[in-house]
Amino acid sequence: MVFRILVADDQDDCRQAIVQTLHRPGFEVLTAADGSQALRLLLQTTFDLTVLDVHMPSLTGIQILGHLKSAGVIVPSILMTGNPSTAIETAALELGAITMLRKPVPTEILRITVEQIISNRH
Repeated sequence: MVFRILVADDQDDCRQAIVQTLHRPGFEVLTAADGSQALRLLLQTTFDLTVLDVHMPSLTGIQILGHLKSAGVIVPSILMTGNPSTAIETAALELGAITMLRKPVPTEILRITVEQIISNRH
């Protein structure tokens, strides 16, 4: 079984670091450089997990979650932000995000979070 993950972040270095962290056998990691591209991929392909930056051009991570909810698409999501706030976290959780992580996300925290999500899905 392949576990398909979408990583959406407008910062190339951050996006690539996450891909490297998640790269392992059994994982297929796709990327998007902005919110519109991420939403298109999420509506066209089935994903087991998304890792979304909150602040991206065209659509924010919060807006993506809103569109997915409206379309009836359910996918576990981790949101990341360098500027956390209670309002953003509340909105994300209300729209179905599993958790919010502060950028830069430590590699081990991301790895543990993803593994917990995988465990819960099985």
